[in-house]
Amino acid sequence: MDPLSELLSSVRARAASWARLDARAPWGVALRGRPSAFCIHHVVSGAAWLSTEDDGDALALTTGDVAVVPHGRAHSLRDRRGTPVVALEELPGVRASGDARVWHLTLGGAGTETRVTSALVELEDPFSVPIVSSLPPLFRLAGAGAGQTSLGEHLRLLAREIESRPFGADLALARMADVLFVHVMRAYVETLGDEPSHSCRSLELVSALRDPGVATAMGLMSRRPEHPWTVASLAEEVGLSRSAFAARFTSLVGEPPLGFLTRMRMQKATMLLREGATLALTSQLTGYASEASFGHAFRQWSGMSPGAYRRQQQQHARQSDLRAEPGARPRAEDPPARRASRA
Repeated sequence: MDPLSELLSSVRARAASWARLDARAPWGVALRGRPSAFCIHHVVSGAAWLSTEDDGDALALTTGDVAVVPHGRAHSLRDRRGTPVVALEELPGVRASGDARVWHLTLGGAGTETRVTSALVELEDPFSVPIVSSLPPLFRLAGAGAGQTSLGEHLRLLAREIESRPFGADLALARMADVLFVHVMRAYVETLGDEPSHSCRSLELVSALRDPGVATAMGLMSRRPEHPWTVASLAEEVGLSRSAFAARFTSLVGEPPLGFLTRMRMQKATMLLREGATLALTSQLTGYASEASFGHAFRQWSGMSPGAYRRQQQQHARQSDLRAEPGARPRAEDPPARRASRA
């Protein structure tokens, strides 16, 4: 796979909600924060103002723009700055539909009309992937819906599924959530540098993806984390000296090669443990010689033992299964160290 596909392959959508919003000024709707949520708003027509809960970050949006709130922060959409907002859960269409995954919402007054198509995609462990965790609090893909990119084409297809709800629409929308996430990330990488909101960390990672040697090494470690990679063997694979490779990788990725390898191994380990794999199998598939060496590495990385993490996930999965809709995938909690690192 290409480097971006390698890095994003472990991030999956466990659930998604969709909305078509038809609003006339004055209007405003507030969305509460949701951990691990990836919110995408496509302004089909008209204009809107998007801001985070504390109003510290804001974007003015117009027809064709796509706004992304990647880290589950509470935010609001409105016709203009200062317009009062109503909580999404309080809108009549949402209250009446209960736990429905697709909403058609109408609100506002009698002024200028705006139409927005929105997706709320809940991701599995997005913060384990460097390029996802480095995303800014919100960002805009200007004109992405105008047809110049595959993202625009995908958004129009989504809009048709939401609008007409043909046979199989629920399944199609569930499967399209993963594809939408990849399209957004691809568009973000392609347009990186056009918007001042992009972080230095994101710029570093995209520079790494564009460097043939570093990108190849990242792909190798992502695809085969169980292999006994060393800095020397990776350097040989990409045709660089050991010192030149280590310096270039650390400069572009922001961590040394073996630090990145540990991240990839732990990312795979959490997935295996969530699925109920034994410690012996998890150790083997992540490249550790014994359960003891794997357990030590996992505790250093997560702050808890792999056995305790697996039990926590199994318990939470049982609780989630009691609440989840048919087809919804159980939500996984982050290890304590990962949660603390985000605070």
